[in-house]
Amino acid sequence: MVLAGERSLRSHCGLFFTPEPLVRYVVRSVDLLIRSRLGKSAGLADRSIRLLDPAGGSMAFIAEAWRQALSSYRGRRRDVRSLVRGHLLPHFEALELLPAPFLAGHVVLQRFLEEVGAPLCLDERIRFFLADALRFENADLSGGPFSEDARAARLLIGEESFSVILGNPPWSGHSRNQSSWISELLRGYTLPDGRSNPGYYQVDGAPLGERNPKWLQDDCVKFLRLAEWKIDLNGEGVVGFVVSHTCLEAPTFRGLRQSLLTTFDEIYALDLHGNTRRRERRPDGEPDENVFPGVAQGAAVLLLVKKPGLRKRVFRADLFGSRSEKLAYLAEGHVERTVWQDVAPRRSAYLFAKGDRGAEQEFRRGISLPEIFPLSSTGVITGRDALLTALDRQTFEDRVDALLQGTSTLKESEAAALREDRRWRERLTSFLVRPFDLRHLFYAQYLVARSRSAVMGHLLGRRNLALIVSRQSKEVWGALVSRWITGHKAVGAYDVNSVFPLYRFSEEGDARPNLSAALWDHLGERYGARPEPEALLSYLYALFYSPAYRSRYRALLAREFPRVLFPREAEAFARIASIGKELVALHLLADDPLRESAISCGGDPDQPLGISAETLLDYRKEIGRLYVGGERLWFEGIAPEVFGYRIGAYQVLASWLRARAGRVLGWQECREFRRIAAALQGTVVLEGTLAKHYKEGELTGF
Repeated sequence: MVLAGERSLRSHCGLFFTPEPLVRYVVRSVDLLIRSRLGKSAGLADRSIRLLDPAGGSMAFIAEAWRQALSSYRGRRRDVRSLVRGHLLPHFEALELLPAPFLAGHVVLQRFLEEVGAPLCLDERIRFFLADALRFENADLSGGPFSEDARAARLLIGEESFSVILGNPPWSGHSRNQSSWISELLRGYTLPDGRSNPGYYQVDGAPLGERNPKWLQDDCVKFLRLAEWKIDLNGEGVVGFVVSHTCLEAPTFRGLRQSLLTTFDEIYALDLHGNTRRRERRPDGEPDENVFPGVAQGAAVLLLVKKPGLRKRVFRADLFGSRSEKLAYLAEGHVERTVWQDVAPRRSAYLFAKGDRGAEQEFRRGISLPEIFPLSSTGVITGRDALLTALDRQTFEDRVDALLQGTSTLKESEAAALREDRRWRERLTSFLVRPFDLRHLFYAQYLVARSRSAVMGHLLGRRNLALIVSRQSKEVWGALVSRWITGHKAVGAYDVNSVFPLYRFSEEGDARPNLSAALWDHLGERYGARPEPEALLSYLYALFYSPAYRSRYRALLAREFPRVLFPREAEAFARIASIGKELVALHLLADDPLRESAISCGGDPDQPLGISAETLLDYRKEIGRLYVGGERLWFEGIAPEVFGYRIGAYQVLASWLRARAGRVLGWQECREFRRIAAALQGTVVLEGTLAKHYKEGELTGF
């Protein structure tokens, strides 16, 4: 039952019905943990248990918890009625914000009670309240015991304790709930005994340091914080939540993870994967599906146990496969059937993830990229690429003329700013969208959504270089060099990349290196002289293209910025930097040999490429020929490893061509494509050289 308009509201709030097998897995696991960790042999049927589902929905979790508690009483009607009236009705509570699931939940539980032979009496009520668990500022505390607002308020201000909190709270990154109470709770709380918890905005006693920590305002995070606080107040208990799996590893949530490690003694994290944004695949390469139909974000189950005396431990397991395979596993599974692996979260990321401890220890000895380059930002977000970017300048000038004449829609303030801008042609600049995909950008502050001018100003019209990497990578990790203003998805289709300029310019135009003075001085002492900034960037670039580096630290590069250690000897540094210098020249298409590419072109390029991504490209590896838009145009001499070469999320050649579908690909663009293919061919050769150096011990200083 869904009220008019509520379906869209549920979607906006991140509310989705939980598959029954997932509900069973969580509830069975909670029951077993109560028995084995809290020492209550009756599990959920123990009459000391107080249970709360703070986002009850249609009461699937409460109904399953009742079913689990009653499982040992089947056939004994008298004992069933006693347990229902003496324990389940008074001690299992839930709150729900939306009327439709609230009403549906009452119907579900009433039918359940009738089926087990314990229907409600006239003076009895299910303790399921229409209220917001994350808000109580305006609640009427004078209400009776079943006043919805009063009940929620008494829950929130801690008058009642709970030993079990479970459910599937809403996932909503753009939270509608801006209650000051829960926002303050996220930042810390103090318990009556004086113990304090610093909250999710700190890590290791220092501020989190996130430029944009908005995901900590996700409703899922707020409910998790509520559950943590209530169990902490109680002194012991179990939490069983379905959450977004980004909580397990994303950098923004490292304060959250450290807090959970402080509060709870055992943590079980079952990653259900299925993240369609990451295009996740199972280990055999087949597609991995989400247990929630139509949901892009991957899911996870968090089971949290607080019991003084238990040894602090974190366990991790992963479930891949089709939706049906996952649900079949969950239907029969529970915490004791799951094959867990011990993980040891380390400062300062506190990842709930498996990893090579030796590799991580090496990685941690390195210096993180933001510590090398003090000034950085994420890439430019235009907010409207179709309006503000173009492949050729004439198209752009015609478009701006149309805007000036009022034939295209702009906000009145934007249109006025454009009309007053007599120097608008000077705002047209080069813009790196994806690897080798250089466009024109109308870089006007009054039109671009996120101009990142504090950093991009050091690239605009300057002889400068910048390194582009992502802080975390859902696909293949990649790095890129640029001398142009750069977009926020230059190396990742789903990950926002950061831009690290090599130089900073004063208003007078004077350049100074954007390098950590302490690091630069340290390298000067090690090598006898401070390396040139370009040499330092070249060394980093070679390192990031080293197959050994990428392979050994793959899992870590997926979760945080790369870390760098430097060779002990100046000679080794110089040799690696020289390879990096060649790579930089190739990727800027500045290497002289590229002017006469060995990749040849045939056919008729003066035809549109066609608009279908499926039929646009036809690569025949047996002859090394790539046909574009049928057989009217082809490129020859492209090796399979070159055609398939990826930088970050992008298969470079295919991505570059498909971005030009429907466009006439003239000889100039054909020549550019041939140079890009030749640059990738050179990259493959240099990666082989780097692999050889690593085997010979050149990079043992990592």
